[in-house]
Amino acid sequence: MEKYYIGIDVGGTNVRMGLVDEKNNILFEEKHKSQPIAHKLDEVVKDFVNKYKNDYHIVAISMGFPGLVDQETRAVIDTPNIRALEGNYLMKLEQELNIPIILGNDVNYLLMYDAEYFNINPKQSVLGFYLGTGFGNAIRIKDELYQGDNGAAGEIGHVPQYLNGINYNDKQSDLESYVSGFKLVEIHKKHFNQTPFERLFIDHFDSKEIQDYLHLLGFYIAAEITILDIATIILGGGVIMSEQFPREYLEKIVKRNLHAKVTVDKLKFYYAESQANSGILGATIYAKNYLSKNQK
Repeated sequence: MEKYYIGIDVGGTNVRMGLVDEKNNILFEEKHKSQPIAHKLDEVVKDFVNKYKNDYHIVAISMGFPGLVDQETRAVIDTPNIRALEGNYLMKLEQELNIPIILGNDVNYLLMYDAEYFNINPKQSVLGFYLGTGFGNAIRIKDELYQGDNGAAGEIGHVPQYLNGINYNDKQSDLESYVSGFKLVEIHKKHFNQTPFERLFIDHFDSKEIQDYLHLLGFYIAAEITILDIATIILGGGVIMSEQFPREYLEKIVKRNLHAKVTVDKLKFYYAESQANSGILGATIYAKNYLSKNQK
């Protein structure tokens, strides 16, 4: 009997759901605005699954969230941008539908999709950096996503930085407060509001604000590459994929701040194409891998 999957990408703006076959073809899909349905996500998912479960052998529901989740309890623990998503409602939903629910981080799912899209060897380690509204990061070591002891690995946007000095008495400002889409909007509004936003990197490339932004981004990418010794890099997200973004310049910053020459020589950058359904397909790919490892 052919197997089918429900892939769900729970984003800050939209929730996208799809019924996907074994060959990663999306047969049916829906899109909802995230905020209005966040408090009743389980009901929306249930309605979608019930449309198809009698006609298709659905073996898993895979959901990617913009935050911290717990696969063991099926709890959505921390989604800072949409608190209404948090809670312990998914275990009950799993029991009602009698279909396994697999949870993960949305950026991890993007990495799974992009690595397959670029035909990167499944046994090869990969780092993904996604700079959009925030700054997300995913880590695949060989063929395993590394998610840490508590599922919070890769939160590069929340590591401390000290561009404007060190705060000795309180929590240090994090990287996302200086390198993110919302920071870029702030820079534009505060310093360059007479320039069209889509020309910010072009017309003000030499400014301190833009150079600080690019160098901080490059430094932290180089730091992770150095720590993990992984030379296959996927870059994506709305900021990096915009036409104005200086990709080659970022690569130069990263390369000149790496310690090992062998890493520089082997370094390869891939740029993720923006596709609305990549989260759905990434969720499906993750579900297949998860089931193959946990149902033996």
